[in-house]
Order: sequence, then structure tokens, then C-alpha cells
Amino acid sequence: MTTAFKNTLATGIGLQLTVTQINPSTPSTGSVTLTFANQGTAPFTAGQFISVAGVPVNGYNGTYTVTSCTASSVTYVNSTTTPTTGGTIMFCALTTNASARTTVIGLSLTNTTPDVVLVSVQLNDTVANTTAYYVYNIVVPANTSARVINGGERLVCGPSTNINVFSNQASSLDLVMSYVEIS
Repeated sequence: MTTAFKNTLATGIGLQLTVTQINPSTPSTGSVTLTFANQGTAPFTAGQFISVAGVPVNGYNGTYTVTSCTASSVTYVNSTTTPTTGGTIMFCALTTNASARTTVIGLSLTNTTPDVVLVSVQLNDTVANTTAYYVYNIVVPANTSARVINGGERLVCGPSTNINVFSNQASSLDLVMSYVEIS
């Protein structure tokens, strides 16, 4: 049995985005590009995880690593070739290992804007394809933090669970999460 203590740090977390167009994979690219309304700046960075959900062609849905992002599109490796539209994209703070037990021991979200933001943390069991909110639209005042998990509270996640985070404002949150993985 191996125990590992880990952290996730992320900046500029923002909106849950609505997909307006999907450029499917071709044999020459091996990647998919999802288009959304212009955000002014890129909402994701290469290497970050995103969760894609609600796309009518199921092959696009899942958790992916961003290969590139602009203010109005995100690209990730995927071989799905069927054209379609619809769905949502959001930041994925953690994807638990299918063969490990994962316990979140701390989760802090900091509002980095001069405005009040509403923050949601969503859990997604990727095996059972079930999604539920851990917190929904909690108010985080300007330039303050919300300690979503702290002070002895723990969130025990099942295998293959995503923790997704978004707010009602673009590029408004920093995230610090600590967790323990036992395999």
C-alpha cells in the first residue's frame, strides 16, 4: 500500500462554457477543437484538465488534457470524427485514480477580482455517469477566500471521480487543493 500526499494549484478559473461548435478530429490531426463565446483571454492553459459534458456525440465527453487554448477555443487529443454541437466545458481540479482511494483534505478558492463571485464545485462519477454538486453558487466576496474543505472535514472520492470547479465570472478564482491518494 502506497500513500501519497499531493496538491493541485490553479489560477484564473472561471466560467462553465457552452460549446458552440466542434471541429472533429481528422486522421492528420488526432485532436478536437471546441469553440465557445470569446472570453477575452484564454480560459484554460496547456496541460490543464478540462471536463467536457453534454455533447450529443458521447465520444467528445470526458476528461482531457488541454493541448492548446485561445480566447474562443480549446483543443485536446481525441479521435472522434462525427460533427456535432452542444455541451459544456469546465475546469477539472482533480481526476481520481481508478485503482486508488482519494481523500481531499483541503480546498480553498480565492476570488481574485474586485467583484462578488458565485462558485460551484461539482463531483462527477465517470463510471456511473452521475454528477452532483458539492457546493453550488456559494458567495465569495471580492478579494477573499472560501475554505470549502478545512478544519477536519474530508471529502472521500470514489475511483474515477472528477472534481470540477467554476464560477459565474471569467478568470476569477485561484484554487489550492490538498489530497491524499492511497493505492
